[in-house]
Amino acid sequence: MNEIRVRFAPSPTGFLHVGGARTAIFNWLFAKNKNGKFLLRIEDTDPERSKSELSEQIIRSMNWLGMTADEPIVYQALNIERHKQVALELLGSGNAYYAFETSEELEEQRKLAQRNKVPFKYNRASLNLSEETVKEFLAEGKPYAIRFKVPEGVTEFNDLVHGNTTFKNSDIDDFVIMRSDGSPVYMIAVVVDDHDMKISHIIRGDDHLSNTPKQILMYRALGWDEPEFVHLPMILDEEKKKLSKRRNPVSTEEYKDKGYLSDALFNFLTLLGFAPENNAEVVSKEELIKIFTFERVNKKSAVFDMKKLNWINSEYIRNSDTDELIGLAKGSKYLAENGIDFTKFSDLYISLVILLMKERLNTLNDLYDFGAYFFKDPENFDEKGIIKYWITEIKPVFREFSEELENFENWKSQELEEKLRFFAENRQIKAAQLIHLLRLSVTGKTVSPGIFEVIEIMGKDSTNRRIYNFLQKN
Repeated sequence: MNEIRVRFAPSPTGFLHVGGARTAIFNWLFAKNKNGKFLLRIEDTDPERSKSELSEQIIRSMNWLGMTADEPIVYQALNIERHKQVALELLGSGNAYYAFETSEELEEQRKLAQRNKVPFKYNRASLNLSEETVKEFLAEGKPYAIRFKVPEGVTEFNDLVHGNTTFKNSDIDDFVIMRSDGSPVYMIAVVVDDHDMKISHIIRGDDHLSNTPKQILMYRALGWDEPEFVHLPMILDEEKKKLSKRRNPVSTEEYKDKGYLSDALFNFLTLLGFAPENNAEVVSKEELIKIFTFERVNKKSAVFDMKKLNWINSEYIRNSDTDELIGLAKGSKYLAENGIDFTKFSDLYISLVILLMKERLNTLNDLYDFGAYFFKDPENFDEKGIIKYWITEIKPVFREFSEELENFENWKSQELEEKLRFFAENRQIKAAQLIHLLRLSVTGKTVSPGIFEVIEIMGKDSTNRRIYNFLQKN
C-alpha cells in the first residue's frame, strides 16, 4: 500500500469550527491508525476574508486538541502561480476554454433560468465561438475567465462512507477554474495542492460531496491518480438543525474558554459519526487510534448533544490528575476574569478544593460557578436561604455557636461535625438548623459539598472571618 497521507484544510476566515475540528480529528485518527502522515493546509487564497491572526488561532486550537502536522504547514496562497500553470495546461489540452461573458450577461442567464424555473447552468456560448473569434477577443484584451469543459457521460467513484456514488455529467456546469482577474478558484487550487502534497485520502464533510465529481474530472483530465474520497456526516444541533452560534458555541476556542478539557472535546467530537464496536463513550486517544475505521462511520447526520458533552467532560475531570487540573485552572481565562487569583493560594489548598469539588464539576468553569467561595469571601447571601434559615429563635443560638468555634482547636471535619451536633443537642435544636446557617454564612449559598469538609479546607481563620461578616450584615 502507498503511504497514507491526509490533510486538514481550513480557511482562515473564522475560528476553528467544531465541525472542522471533527473533520481534522477523523483525518488525524486515520493517519495514526495507518502509520501515515497528517498534514495541515491553510486555504488562504481569499485576501479579503483570510486573516493571518485567524490562521494562528486555528493552529493554536489544533495544538490544544493534540493534533500537530507531520510536515511543515502549507499555505495555499503561496501556490497561486502553480494553480495558474495547471489551469493553462487544461486550456492547452482542450479540457478548458476561454469564457468571455460579462457578469451582467451571466446574471441575465441566471434570471432567465429563474423565470423558467430550472436550475441555472452556463449555456456554453463561449465554447461554441470560432477559433478566429477567440483570437480576436484575446487580441482586443477582452476580459475572460477559464472554464473547465465537462465531458459527456457519468462520474463514478467509491466513497469510503457512502459507497459507490454516481453523478451525471450533464448535471455538472462547465465550472470556472480561473477568474477574469487571473486568480484561480478553490476548485482547481485544492486539486493541484492535493496532488502536489501526494494526498492519498481526502476526508471532509459531506457538504463537499457535490464538489467531488468536478475534482475527479480534473484529476482525469490531467492524467493524475485520484485519491480516495471520504465524506463525513453533517453535525446538527439537538433540534436537528444546522449548528448555530445563536444556540450553542460553535468554535473550538469557545469550548476551551468554557472549561472543557481538550481530550474530552476530542473524545466527544469523535463520537459524532463514529461508533466504537462496544458503544463505549469515554475512549482515550490511544484507544481511538487503535479502533478507528471508516466502516464504523455513519452515513446519517450526527447530533451535537450538549448533555452528552457535559457528561463526558465531567468523566474526564473526575479521572484527571489533580496537578493537571490545577494547571488548567490557573490558566483559565474565565476564572481569572471572575476575580479568582490563584497566586493567593497554595497548590495544596487548590488541590484540596479540586478533590472535594471534582465530582460536581461538568466543566472547569464550574469551579467558579459552584465554588467561588473557596477563593473569595461571599459578598451576598442567598435571599431565600436567609428567609428560611435566619429565623428569630435560632439567631442567638448561632451567635453562641460561632463564639465557641473561635476557640475550637481540632479543626478537622469529623471533630467539627461532632462539635456542632453536641452543641445542638445541648441547646435542644436540630443540628440541621445550625448546619444550614453554617453553610449560608461561609459560602453564601444553600448548596455545597459537605460543609464540614468545606470549612476544614478553608481553615479556622477564614471560616470565623466569614461567619463574623455574615453576622455583621445580618
